[in-house]
Amino acid sequence: MMRAAIHARYSTELQSPASIGDQIRICKERIAAEGGTFVEAYSDAALSGGSMTERDGLRALLEDARLGHFDTVVSEALDRLSRDQEDIAGIFKRLTYADVALVTLAEGIVSELHIGLKGTMNALFLKDLAQKTKRGLRGRVEQGLSGGGKSYGYKVVNRFLADGTAATGEREAEPAEAAVVVRIYAEYVSGRSARKIAAGLNQDGIPSPRGGQWNASTIHGSRQRRNGILNNELYVGRLVWNRQRFVKDPDTGKRQSRLNPPEEWITIEVPDLRIIGQDVWKQAQALKARYASHAGNKRQTKKRLLTGLVKCGCCGGNMTIARKDRYYCAARREKGTCNASHGIAAAEVESRVLDGLRDILVGNEALIKEFTATLKAELANLKKHQNGGQHNLARELADVERGITRLISFITSGDGAPESVRSELAKLEEHKAHILSQKARLAVSPVVAFHPNYADLYHRKIKELGQLLSDEDSRHEAMVAIRSLVDRIEVRASAKRGKCDLILVGALAGILAFASNKNTTREGGTNLLVAGVGFEPTTFRL
Repeated sequence: MMRAAIHARYSTELQSPASIGDQIRICKERIAAEGGTFVEAYSDAALSGGSMTERDGLRALLEDARLGHFDTVVSEALDRLSRDQEDIAGIFKRLTYADVALVTLAEGIVSELHIGLKGTMNALFLKDLAQKTKRGLRGRVEQGLSGGGKSYGYKVVNRFLADGTAATGEREAEPAEAAVVVRIYAEYVSGRSARKIAAGLNQDGIPSPRGGQWNASTIHGSRQRRNGILNNELYVGRLVWNRQRFVKDPDTGKRQSRLNPPEEWITIEVPDLRIIGQDVWKQAQALKARYASHAGNKRQTKKRLLTGLVKCGCCGGNMTIARKDRYYCAARREKGTCNASHGIAAAEVESRVLDGLRDILVGNEALIKEFTATLKAELANLKKHQNGGQHNLARELADVERGITRLISFITSGDGAPESVRSELAKLEEHKAHILSQKARLAVSPVVAFHPNYADLYHRKIKELGQLLSDEDSRHEAMVAIRSLVDRIEVRASAKRGKCDLILVGALAGILAFASNKNTTREGGTNLLVAGVGFEPTTFRL
């Protein structure tokens, strides 16, 4: 007998969610007509058929097919599974490998011929749909209407046309936001930087275009892409469309923007949407052109060893390179929302972290052995606790099941059963479900279970890391290994003027904290504070 699973999908928010239920209903009818057994339904709501990367329902279906949960997949049509040629071929290949047949209400039993022809037709459909959509949007833009999206400073016009249909694509200035745009331009042409303007807006509690805090990039944007408040030509009554296009990354399924050649841009005059005067616009563009080549505006391109790991100890945000290779709080520089005035040289952070690790790990075989022994003991305790917990739950479950069996025998004996007996049975069933839930949580997956020689392996890796740290030429290689063990490095102001404390947080912090408790703190130097799970923050003086 056929054991069938169902897959259903609707592609956009414009379609009704009821579409999923309708697809499942007619597929169930087909399964019943064939004398089969329905196993489970898998669905993907409001997701495009152009990629399967982010479709949890389809991925779950393929995994269950691999495990043999069913022998047939039924869908309304092949394009419900995917419209992408590569994906539909991959889906068919995986189902075939799992000995699972693919049946659709539209095509019947799907074969290689369907995959080739239908896959090509679906891919052409997507391309044709994209071209028609773009042609329709261009027609709207040529009329001065919106081609998609809404710029800050404007709102959608809601009105009905003479024929009773709703007007689409019409916009008008939103007074409160338009006033903010005027303020930004006025402050910029008066000499204030984008960072200071953003800080002022944040201090006044004015929400950014996305509802959060303002930052400098929101204001000055990109000259190439013409985004950002200071580059938006709509503010002077000029609508520019088709600056960029979007393509899907075949590996991630996410959309990536690509800049179109300037000759493909469409520019339409819309004087009714003007917010900024032409003179102010010209002054702002002249200032932007003057500072475009300023050294301070050049993007930092050199990636440091600790890039992305250094955090502000005051606000928790990222610290970025500025002023000749020094880390400063990005929230303070870009938004003016942090009070951390201190910075630290990138070279100093790197040397303090790497030198500190070297001093601990190099030539300290006794310490590493002791740490390994401690780790082994902790793993043994963890395993004992898990095994003991499972044993106790198994014994408790057996007692509950015996009680359930006795009550069921009493109820089915034919003499009748008072309500109290039935109530007690319900309680035992509830208790049994609770025990099973606890057993599932305690179960140790083979994927995450520790290898018996895990501690010895850790010992060897730590020694290898120490050897890398002892050689100046191999420090970059050592940092690659260290990055996977470090969550963040917080920079905090020290009590001593001009100095900063560094707090290392992550898996590596465990051995450092262990080492700092075993060594006598040396005099002099600066502080490296170490915080790790299970340890109180300690100070290690270098």
